[in-house]
Amino acid sequence: MATVDLITEHTRRLPESVQREILNFVEFLFNKYNKVSAQAPSVSKRQAGLHPGSSVMADDFDAPLPDFF
Repeated sequence: MATVDLITEHTRRLPESVQREILNFVEFLFNKYNKVSAQAPSVSKRQAGLHPGSSVMADDFDAPLPDFF
């Protein structure tokens, strides 16, 4: 059984006053998460090769590090 069906089934067995509380809570959650998704910045895909030659790797990059300890 789907989650929504289980919630509906259990909610129907509760008194009307409790059903109203559940409705208020669901509306609160809807508003909370609806605002968060609306405020999320759009993520653009990264593009390689925009700054060619901007970084330099040392000739001894793969050489062992000196023993400092």
